[in-house]
Amino acid sequence: MEKLKKTSTRLQIVVFVLIILTPCAVALNAVTGAWAELLNIPQGIALDTSRITGVGLLVVLALGLIKSVVYMIAFWFLYKLLGLYREGIIFTVENVAAIRRIGWAVASIDIAGMLQTLITGPVLTFYEISSGYLAARLEVGFLIIGLFVVLIACVMDMGRELKEQDNLVI
Repeated sequence: MEKLKKTSTRLQIVVFVLIILTPCAVALNAVTGAWAELLNIPQGIALDTSRITGVGLLVVLALGLIKSVVYMIAFWFLYKLLGLYREGIIFTVENVAAIRRIGWAVASIDIAGMLQTLITGPVLTFYEISSGYLAARLEVGFLIIGLFVVLIACVMDMGRELKEQDNLVI
């Protein structure tokens, strides 16, 4: 149990650092003008960077934050789960709920990425930051992993219930 507590504490620090670094990465892209990377813009689409000021800047930053915010939510749920482990709380309803939330958050990363790709073209076109384009991208890597984590949470919940029932038997 002590090894789990120690490892959870260390991992919690790593996850906290990742939570802090995620918006820093967005800010670094914004400061360096790496708008295409921030927004996952397809190659060949030119941006009029002179229009990325005022409201246009806020819009571009909001678009760039879509996927990053979902990453931060997933990191936060992982941070909370590691906190439970650090306290020695392992096979409980809270753990199962935390694992389930992590699964849905991880699955949402791809959904957010697809949404970001889909709306970026029309929004940038509306603000005259780029020429008119519409792009769609299928992203399923995190979606599959997230759904697998949700499945694991369901199995853990069943195991937890069986353990509780077993503890009631004399």
